[in-house]
Amino acid sequence: MIYFIWILCCFCCLLAICLIRRRERCKRKVRQMPQNIKTLLLNELIEPYGFLYEPDQDIFVSQIDAWQRKEGYEALFDNLAVNFNMVMDLCPVYFDYRGKTWLIEFWKGQYGINTGAEVGVYHTNRLIPKKQRRKVHYNAVSDEEMPQIGMRLERRGEKFFCLKKFHWWLAAFCMGTFSQPKELVLYVSITFSDCEAAQAFGEGLQEAGFLPCQYKTRGRRVTVVFDAPTGQKLSKCAIIHRKLVQKCNQFYCWLYRFATRPFCTTVDRMLFLYEQLPWCFRRMLRLHSFGRKARVKK
Repeated sequence: MIYFIWILCCFCCLLAICLIRRRERCKRKVRQMPQNIKTLLLNELIEPYGFLYEPDQDIFVSQIDAWQRKEGYEALFDNLAVNFNMVMDLCPVYFDYRGKTWLIEFWKGQYGINTGAEVGVYHTNRLIPKKQRRKVHYNAVSDEEMPQIGMRLERRGEKFFCLKKFHWWLAAFCMGTFSQPKELVLYVSITFSDCEAAQAFGEGLQEAGFLPCQYKTRGRRVTVVFDAPTGQKLSKCAIIHRKLVQKCNQFYCWLYRFATRPFCTTVDRMLFLYEQLPWCFRRMLRLHSFGRKARVKK
């Protein structure tokens, strides 16, 4: 028995030495890479997941041709989100425009170990009765229909990130940061192709429960302040579930930062993780996919 314990201790010591040496090799490899090469490599690795890394703001941003575009949207995604560690404030805004029912939805909150926000633009190919709007599937708008979306997320009163692009799903995530949804305020500006669409969207905001002080329509441009969910009613069980998930998210954020120390930027942390634990790297990049596997190129 003593002989077995001695062998086990020797094995554990050798394993620890190997892991420490591997960790140090990975650190040196990341440190020796030029900054531009790091960004190019990280973007090459995450492109199949539908995101790009923006070094100026240290965030991940959704691509226009992301694979998620083919999936479209339906209310079921929001209902299942908390089961995939996504605790968000959300607000769908429906409106009819030129023979189609449109949906522009806002999200902000905690996506696993990521603090982030999204603005998605979708529509059906026909008009949908109001009572059926949350029961149908919506397709992402085409390139010609994409509005210009500006998005600014503030966290505890301070600017977190800011983006402005023509897009169908403008989303950004900061990895390793923990936030409660109520700590976040999302400022959105949407510039449509014509005033008619802007007016219809404004009516949709009013119908969704936004107060006149929370949005403003000026010609083709509509600005919105999304600080609290409108019409998002949660049961006591759902509230408790969200709190438990947030506790897990907070722990995972700490674990991510602890495992990737002493690095500070996302590009360094992620490349270090990729070198040391590739399976963990892949797992962490499945943002907003609800458990579906990304179409990764081989």
